[in-house]
Amino acid sequence: MQIFHDFESVPATFHNGAISIGKFDGVHCGHALIINHLKNYADKLSVPSVVVTFCPHPITILRPELDVRPIHTLERKIELIGKFNVDAIILIHTDKKFLQQSAETFFFGTLCERLRACVIVCGKNFTFGRDRTGNAESMKNYVNSTVAEIDIVEPVQIDGAIASSSLIRKLIQEGRIKEANTFLGLPYRLSGIVVQGDARGRTLGFPTANLERVETLIPKHGVYAAIATIEGRQFASTTSIGTSPTFCQTTPRIEVFIHNFNKDIYGQELHIDIIDVIREIKHFNSKDELINQMKQDIIQSNKITNH
Repeated sequence: MQIFHDFESVPATFHNGAISIGKFDGVHCGHALIINHLKNYADKLSVPSVVVTFCPHPITILRPELDVRPIHTLERKIELIGKFNVDAIILIHTDKKFLQQSAETFFFGTLCERLRACVIVCGKNFTFGRDRTGNAESMKNYVNSTVAEIDIVEPVQIDGAIASSSLIRKLIQEGRIKEANTFLGLPYRLSGIVVQGDARGRTLGFPTANLERVETLIPKHGVYAAIATIEGRQFASTTSIGTSPTFCQTTPRIEVFIHNFNKDIYGQELHIDIIDVIREIKHFNSKDELINQMKQDIIQSNKITNH
């Protein structure tokens, strides 16, 4: 799989291909269906399969005051799209100039003239162009005046709910991680750098890795069962997200107790795949009461991660 950062750098070998366009935030099960359609067309026609996506998310440019974080880091998004064995990803730098393009200019100027798409695959709810004036139906109308084909993929529904990035984001913010994972098709991941903390966990007998520089959406405060990946190895973990009211610590933190692990990993990247919530953050009347609860959390975490 090759990665390009603008349309001009895409060589002719990737023109005349099957193209799918979208934000692909989360690369959830609905996105998976779209990319599978893309691959099927590409294989059937013996043409390149090309995914066009955007970085950063357009809403961060259009509505910066909302402080919307992505579901996955860019690296994770590339990794997940790459698992579908597409031939290329075109990462479009999103800025105000790009977002001011009309839907017609983007379709005819970019998809038709530059990339010479023979098939365009998109989700039914896809929008594009200035003020989101373009959508799947208008793209279908544009295609009628070209030699290209279009495939508009219906949304995926699970238990009556449509898989969407906005729904997944809502579930994560509400701490409903298990439900979010159902739509994602895999556990929600937090990635960051391990930094020095106040060593309070070590004094309690549960040394934790403090995670900072997390770029993605932070789940609702709580204690979670998770799988930690460090240096390519996986370990069950119990992850606390939030404050520590027992010690009057009001600054939210991400603290990861990695089971059966005792190694200095300061400064290293740590991935946390969150499986399910264990409990809410709460105040304890004594250290002993907290320690007893932490022991129960670890038992519960092991049951969840080994299930």
